[in-house]
Amino acid sequence: MALVELYEAKRWPIAIGEDQDPVDVLQYAIDELGHTQTELAELLGSRSRASEVLSRRRALTVEMIRKIADAWKIPADLLVRPYKTEHAA
Repeated sequence: MALVELYEAKRWPIAIGEDQDPVDVLQYAIDELGHTQTELAELLGSRSRASEVLSRRRALTVEMIRKIADAWKIPADLLVRPYKTEHAA
């Protein structure tokens, strides 16, 4: 097993399934990896933007994905999966 694979296996001990979307990955990072919604807000530029992403009212942009992947060391391929967003009323 390559060093990168060992690192990822330790960093992401629970396999993220195909049925889980990027918001599930972010929620896992917040719940299990010690990150906070406040940290996410700092990465995305505002609390409201972080809230909209986590509630699936705003889709992640390429720039958001890059910032999250770099800061939280989450593989970008887990964040670029397509997912449905709910339109604000």
